[in-house]
Amino acid sequence: MTNMVIGGSGFIGNETLKMLAKSGIDTISYDIIQSNNVGESNKWIRGDILELASIERIFFEYQVDTILHLVGLPAIDSCEKNPRFSFLLNVMSVQNTLEAMRMADVKRIIFASSATVYGSQQKTPTKETDPVRPNTIYGYHKLIAEETIKSYSQAYGIEHVILRLFNVYGANPHLGKEVISIFIRKALKGESLTVKGPNKFRDFVHVSDVAQAFLKADLNKRLSNTTLNIGSGTKTSLGQVARIVKRHFPKIEIKEEPAPDDGTGLRADISLAKKTLRFAPTDPKHGISEHVARYAGSKLD
Repeated sequence: MTNMVIGGSGFIGNETLKMLAKSGIDTISYDIIQSNNVGESNKWIRGDILELASIERIFFEYQVDTILHLVGLPAIDSCEKNPRFSFLLNVMSVQNTLEAMRMADVKRIIFASSATVYGSQQKTPTKETDPVRPNTIYGYHKLIAEETIKSYSQAYGIEHVILRLFNVYGANPHLGKEVISIFIRKALKGESLTVKGPNKFRDFVHVSDVAQAFLKADLNKRLSNTTLNIGSGTKTSLGQVARIVKRHFPKIEIKEEPAPDDGTGLRADISLAKKTLRFAPTDPKHGISEHVARYAGSKLD
């Protein structure tokens, strides 16, 4: 049997393909763009997830056992500017996948959801059983996708594992849109880092840890119809991130500005992921420093 990674050329998809290949798992990368990690144990099939007939044909042509759905439009600001495109990538891509699975009798999907489904929680750490109150287009669309998956599980017996990802880092900072990439790009140009709300915190999780979570969820076939938080379980403030970057770029200046939501953020309760997946994420203080150093060309702490 074969796994299919939908969105295999993306930031997380590419890393997940690499992990699957190292484990010797036969995998198909289904995407418009070829992944860098297509090799002997995995292959690339060019396809558009928004074309139902295309994905349905692949499911019938290959003995696909499990779907790892990693396609989407993750940038919150991009989703706000283009909600239709967000709906297509974050919701319709899931609907098309599930419908093709139903037709081809593929019974398992592992889905990359997001901590944005929780909205702005006052309670921390955030558990999977806490209320979902999205307050962005992206968060709403991810929640719709989750509920669509659950509806197909109930109606057609499709097993699912939903991984709610927190703030994933480790991307090429020249391409990444999250705060760590932004800070690195500014530092490389010698520009000052403006921190709006230095006490605002995030739960940063390295992309390799996220890929490991997908691999472990894939290998654990007894794990089904469950939702797991995937984060580090650690608070890291934006001020701390800026100071980590400065250690590797000592000449840059940090400018802190007040923000009405200073001191707020989400931190994951990852006890369930630790129990079911033996999930052991990297400490973000070390992981972020290592990531910044790779581009600064400086020694690691």
